[in-house]
Amino acid sequence: MHDDDAMDRLLRGAMAAEAPRLSHAFETAVMRRVRPRRLSARGRVTMVVYAAVALALSVWSMRGLDLRTMAVGVTAGLAIAAGASAYVRRLASGD
Repeated sequence: MHDDDAMDRLLRGAMAAEAPRLSHAFETAVMRRVRPRRLSARGRVTMVVYAAVALALSVWSMRGLDLRTMAVGVTAGLAIAAGASAYVRRLASGD
């Protein structure tokens, strides 16, 4: 029984005290470090060129198929990529 009373007093004291807070400068520094980074102009150009080359190679590799089948294949690939990207972003954001 003595341990329960001591624990109750300890918990009451902890709950009555004001919650500790971090300084505004610390919060600002942490948020700066964890903020998602933006691509530079060179990085964006690189991604656009990569996407264009990937699309061109995909179309070239499907050259024996008819145009409708090619369009469906490319569109399905884009939809899967967009869905996977949205899913990973939602996982990362914790929603």
